[in-house]
Amino acid sequence: MHFAHSRNLTSTLLIGGILLMALVLVQSKDPSSQDAPHIRHKRGIFWDFFQKMVITKNLIVDQYTDTRNTLNDIYNTVNEQFSDPGPAKPTNRPRVTTEKISISGEENGSNSEEPTTTTEAFQISRYELGRILGRNFRGLQKLAMSEFSTALNATKYNLAEYKSEADKQFANSLAVEKKNKLKSLKG
Repeated sequence: MHFAHSRNLTSTLLIGGILLMALVLVQSKDPSSQDAPHIRHKRGIFWDFFQKMVITKNLIVDQYTDTRNTLNDIYNTVNEQFSDPGPAKPTNRPRVTTEKISISGEENGSNSEEPTTTTEAFQISRYELGRILGRNFRGLQKLAMSEFSTALNATKYNLAEYKSEADKQFANSLAVEKKNKLKSLKG
């Protein structure tokens, strides 16, 4: 009796295992089960709205921070080009401003007999730059006023020419109209 019970149990487990494997194979071969999109449950209009608002706020803050840091870097870079010192704006990244160039063209610190020198880029003072920019601005103002007065003067002549052409066209149209009226009366 023990043997028969054991055989039933073994056959039941074997059949159960075969059915389980068949089920796994059918599910893995079924294209609808793998390709079916995952369904997202709606969370509600308020949740989606506030989530989008938070994402938008984060984007704006990140953009503001990046813009501020970039403008500070540009401001400091421009300030470094002047010979007189100016106030520096804080940045998040340190800047290296000096460059060592050797006469022999070697970049490494090998044992060379030629001394290494540092080259300093041309720097202009803020006063000199302001003077140059002011002179250029005044020159551009004079040029713009000259062009404007020339255009205004040309406009007077253009208006007079337009008026005379319009008068000629109007007179011609009246004469043609008068002739057409006379022809229709004779008609």
